[in-house]
Amino acid sequence: MKKLFVLFFIVVSVFLAAGTVKIPVSVNSFTGEAIPVSLGLSALLDMIGVDFDANWDSLRVIQDGKEIPYQIDDTDLTGRLSSGDTFSFLITGPAEIVVSDDFDIQAPAYEAVGSVVEEDGNWLVEVGDIRATVNAKGLVRVTGFGAVEGTIVDEIGIARVSGWVGSTFYVDGQYGRHEEKTSGDFQVIGVEVLPAGPVGVTVVSTLDGKPFLGLTQKIITTIFNNGDIISRNTFEFGTYTDLMKLQIMATRPLTDIAEDTVHTLPVFRRLLWADQLNITPLEYWLERNAIMYTGNKPYIVFPAVDSMRPLWWGATYIFASQESWRANYSPSLKTGIAEINMWVPPITANYQEWMGGPTWVYESREFRDGLFEWMPGEIDAFESTKGAVSSKWEDYVAHFVAGDVYVFQKVYSVYNADSIADSIEFVELKKAEIQSLVFGK
Repeated sequence: MKKLFVLFFIVVSVFLAAGTVKIPVSVNSFTGEAIPVSLGLSALLDMIGVDFDANWDSLRVIQDGKEIPYQIDDTDLTGRLSSGDTFSFLITGPAEIVVSDDFDIQAPAYEAVGSVVEEDGNWLVEVGDIRATVNAKGLVRVTGFGAVEGTIVDEIGIARVSGWVGSTFYVDGQYGRHEEKTSGDFQVIGVEVLPAGPVGVTVVSTLDGKPFLGLTQKIITTIFNNGDIISRNTFEFGTYTDLMKLQIMATRPLTDIAEDTVHTLPVFRRLLWADQLNITPLEYWLERNAIMYTGNKPYIVFPAVDSMRPLWWGATYIFASQESWRANYSPSLKTGIAEINMWVPPITANYQEWMGGPTWVYESREFRDGLFEWMPGEIDAFESTKGAVSSKWEDYVAHFVAGDVYVFQKVYSVYNADSIADSIEFVELKKAEIQSLVFGK
């Protein structure tokens, strides 16, 4: 996933004329609703070019000839404009980012669209139709959307990490003791909920990943006033570390407040359990009466609190390909929460490499995404996968060294829809919009 994130840092073409740089922002609009855009200021600087003497006060976003609001958040907490800041705006179609070298141009003034109130060690946030709580670790819980009250999704930004503390594998082959922690167990280095801006509210959190020595988790989450949330998780390694799990999660999506919540997503391109049964992922879910056709396409749909008779282990699915999106939706509330990938994650041809890379898990009413390195003995219990991969967990330890960085970025979208079919259609269109975003063309 780290390699794919360079999509946001591509070298782009720009138009330079009369002291002005214009960067096209191309996007396809299908829902008619606003589309969130968020990128680091360092990426914007790369697009503009270091040789251009930009007046940052002149920065504007133009759509259909009209100026639209944007915000720059001090996400590196330096107290000044710097490359570690984050630039965000909402568009409904193609736009341009414009900056001039004319230092007579003044900075724009836009009205804030939300509010932030600190209360009892937490922060209460209201942005558009979203109400949310941010805890002391910087994790976001959506507590309301429009007329819906209650936990819509919890702990956006949380990670699950397991591995070997004090590993000396490369010295003597020893791994040390095994530990498993979530971000809730990590020590806080710093948490800030930045003031509401003209686009939304941004949360910045830095956590010390002890007992995993040298591991730092940095979370930047922006709650947009259109119901979308972009969360970027960066894991930095300050020393050698051996891990078995490095996953991000979003927990309790609608399941606490709506018993009729269903889990929906496109049919997996690859599912270990289907391969073990010598059937397709579609056939696997058809056997569980968990396929719904809409728009002449099959989608996986099942009760979000049901384990759905997994082939083995307790997760509803595990060792499953990352798809473009997944969502929980409640017909009674007519509300959904979708997790959307900003690109279509590829599947490697090498089966062992794929299982050792980032995959999807749905377990304990949680969306989980990332590295899950435990190789189960059940692989060799089925003839079709016997010997396909190493059965030794030692062959799957994720070895990180000082300077390594691993990044996840997700869009979480809270939305309304009248039915399961409408929910699927909306999220399909939403992900197509998000994945169509291109700078410089």
